[in-house]
Amino acid sequence: MIAVGAAVAVTRGGDADPPVGAVDVAGCRGLLAEAARECQERVYLAAVEGRRDPRPAVAAITAAARREGGDVLGACHGVMHTVGRTYAREADVTPARLREYLPRSNDPGCSAGFAHGLVTGIVPELDPRRPREAAAACVEGTRYQRYSCVHGLGHAFMRIAGERLPQALELCRALGPRAAADCAQGAYHDHWFAALGADGTSLPRGAETDPRRLCAAQPVAFVRPCWYRAFVENRPEGLVVDSPEHLDVLCEELSGLQREACITGAAVIGPSDPSLQLALCAGLDVAADAAACVRGTKVQNLLGSSTGAFVGLFAGCERFGRAVRAGCYRWLGKTVAVLTDGAFERDGCRRLPEPDARALCRTGARAMEEALVTFS
Repeated sequence: MIAVGAAVAVTRGGDADPPVGAVDVAGCRGLLAEAARECQERVYLAAVEGRRDPRPAVAAITAAARREGGDVLGACHGVMHTVGRTYAREADVTPARLREYLPRSNDPGCSAGFAHGLVTGIVPELDPRRPREAAAACVEGTRYQRYSCVHGLGHAFMRIAGERLPQALELCRALGPRAAADCAQGAYHDHWFAALGADGTSLPRGAETDPRRLCAAQPVAFVRPCWYRAFVENRPEGLVVDSPEHLDVLCEELSGLQREACITGAAVIGPSDPSLQLALCAGLDVAADAAACVRGTKVQNLLGSSTGAFVGLFAGCERFGRAVRAGCYRWLGKTVAVLTDGAFERDGCRRLPEPDARALCRTGARAMEEALVTFS
């Protein structure tokens, strides 16, 4: 790995930041995975280096990654964990000032990764006896930004706890029922990072790395967050989830909540197009499996889409039987409302063709302040 600890030297004094220059990741093409990641770290760290306000540079990084697409875009969230953590350390970001640096973006890739890195970067200054104080930075911004901040706290709590899940989950519980599950998802995400030795983490000796055993031992409220990230970092080698049979292979012999949560986690590594995900889910014969699959729909991949595009996504719910179809309308209503900070309830739900669909969409949208549990 490259040495990144000294890569950012933040300018002091009153001078304004210079304009953001071009962010060019073309030189990272064609490299092997580890070399490509190191290359991206160098480029992105250089973009935020010395800036009093890193957010314009983060926006430029996001735009560059989107232009490049492919593995560069896919890796950006994880790479920006390192960039955000390094920036926080070198810029002396404190818990009290964290809000000043968190990106004002609903982007779940580069921007969210930078936000999570910032939060883990202030771990030495977080007081584990007062977890709610740490959450003070997460009360402003859009619904997505507040969710992302809480998820980042889950990462931070794991590092405070030395990657010990029980202690981290206790800190998540202290945030209250609306935040606990989303915080826990961040904690499990960090667990899977640590299982790989990624993102500067490692698991304590004897920690569980089999998702079946780990998630079977978790409190009921945290089973879904446990499974949600289980395959993202630990995809079985060679497996491409593009059929209902692949979901069944990953979750065979599980039952009840464990199977439902596993199906959701497996759906997350299915097609990147949420419409194709819904089509895959509709191929499942068991209603409970289909409903769980819908919870893994990556609506966040439609960020920035038109209201009409979001309305079109709801047509995928018509593939299901009545009970699953109702849950599909509610779930999409909730998650699309999160992406649009509530605007879809006003502008989109009313455009659905059926009265029941419109009502269920609004019901889901009005629940967007509740825990999301399975979302990214």
